[in-house]
Amino acid sequence: MRFLKSSVCALIGLAATSGLAGDEIVLQNDSLMAGDNATICPCFVAGEEAAVWLTSPCDGAIVGFQIFWRSLLGGAPVSLEDSIIVYEGGNFPNPGPVKEELLAPALQDGGLNEFRFEDENQTIPINIPVSANEEFVLSLKFFNNSEITGPSILFDDSGITPNKNAVRVSGGQWRSSESLGVGGDWIIRAIVECSGEQVGAACLQDGSCMDGLTEAEAVMLGGVWSGPGTACDTIQCLGACFIPATGACTQFDAFTCEIVGGEWFGPGSTECVEACPADLTMDGMLNFLDVSDFLGAFSASDPVADFEPDGNFNFLDVSAFLAAYAKGCP
Repeated sequence: MRFLKSSVCALIGLAATSGLAGDEIVLQNDSLMAGDNATICPCFVAGEEAAVWLTSPCDGAIVGFQIFWRSLLGGAPVSLEDSIIVYEGGNFPNPGPVKEELLAPALQDGGLNEFRFEDENQTIPINIPVSANEEFVLSLKFFNNSEITGPSILFDDSGITPNKNAVRVSGGQWRSSESLGVGGDWIIRAIVECSGEQVGAACLQDGSCMDGLTEAEAVMLGGVWSGPGTACDTIQCLGACFIPATGACTQFDAFTCEIVGGEWFGPGSTECVEACPADLTMDGMLNFLDVSDFLGAFSASDPVADFEPDGNFNFLDVSAFLAAYAKGCP
C-alpha cells in the first residue's frame, strides 16, 4: 500500500451539510482536528472498502455520514464512488450483515464530506435505527481505482486504534488495517441522533474502566464519566499520583502509580491532597461500609488492613484504623 502525507488546513463540510443539533453526536475513531497532518491512501482498487467499527452511545438513529476525501495537490473532479455501507458489528475484521446502503456518494476533493440524505434531491433523510452500546461498521466502497495524484480516503497521524479499522481487499477478504501497514484511523464518521439516555466509558475509583454507563450510573459507582460515546479502549484513567521518593505530584493511571511506589488519588484528580486512609471504599465518605471492608480485610490478612505497616495483623492495626476513621476525611 502507498501512503501520501497531507497537511489538513481545514475540516469543511462539502456535501449535503447541515448543523448538528444538540442531541447529535459524531462518532469517530480518528482524532483529526484542523491544522493536523493526515495521510492519503491512494491504495484502493474498485470494489475494495475502507471500514471503521463504531459503537452507538444511545438509543437513536444514524442520521449522517462524514468522510474525509482529499488529493495531494487539490482541485480534483468530483469522484462518484460505489457506496457508503452500514453493516452490523460482526466479528472483527469481518462485518455482519448489511443494515443500510447509500449508493453512488459524490465525494468532493479537499475536506470533510457530509451526507444527510439517501437521494440526490435531498428529500429522504438518512435514518438508521441503533441502540445503546450497539456496535456497527461504517464503510466506503470504491468504484474507481485510486491514483497516486488523485483523491482518496485519509487516516490520521496519531496512531491506530486496535480492532477498529479494516479493509476489504481485492477478492473480498477482510483484513485489519494494521496488518496492511496503515498507521492511523480512517477518517470515516457517523452522526447519531439520540432519543434515549447516552452512555459512555467511566473511570472507577480502583483505576479500572467500565463501558456502557450513563453519567448517573458512573457517579453512583464513584467514578468519573468520560462522556457520551467514549470507550475504555480509547481513554486512559489518569489521576494525581504522589511519589514520596521525589515529592512529585504527577498524572498516572493507578497501575503505573503503584509501580513507581506512589499514592494514587483516584480518576480525574489533579492534586495530591492529604489522603483519607480509612476510606477503604474510596467514595469520599466514612461510614459502616469502610468498617466492614476493614474487618473483612483484617480477617483475610489483606495488606490493606495493615494500618501499622509491619506485616502483622493485630490490635495495633485496629487501633490505627479507628484513629484514622475518627479523624475523618479532609
